[in-house]
Amino acid sequence: MPEMLQQLVKEYHVFYEVLPYHVLIEKGHGSPNATRRIIQGGFNVDVHGVSNKNELELPPPGEYALGYGGLKRIADTVQDDVSECSIEVIPFPETVFSEGRENLRSEAVIRSRISDRRGIDQPVGLSEQHALEEVEKQLQDLGIRRR
Repeated sequence: MPEMLQQLVKEYHVFYEVLPYHVLIEKGHGSPNATRRIIQGGFNVDVHGVSNKNELELPPPGEYALGYGGLKRIADTVQDDVSECSIEVIPFPETVFSEGRENLRSEAVIRSRISDRRGIDQPVGLSEQHALEEVEKQLQDLGIRRR
């Protein structure tokens, strides 16, 4: 299985980026004393695969499913080691993204969200940072570079 994933990584010039995952915390909703604050509740790790063609198209379903399965295995492995965190893999199988940095070529994206299991109102901490480091290590072991 890793050979097939590594072939997809090369074929689709796969890369990842890490973004903060923000949460809006609202207390006293509807009251005159309501307060709102935004905290960083974790990380989003977005894995992008770029099409070699200059046309807007969805990735082949089998290849997308293979990529999703590989990222799900990474998430499950890290989840077993870092039980304080939740790692959710979020697919977008029927969505094509396009970005100027990649000359507007079609991109497929799969997101992994790392957050705290204690509750949505908990700020990012050491366990989420450790989980992120482990996810990044495993992505890099597959040959996926960070943008």
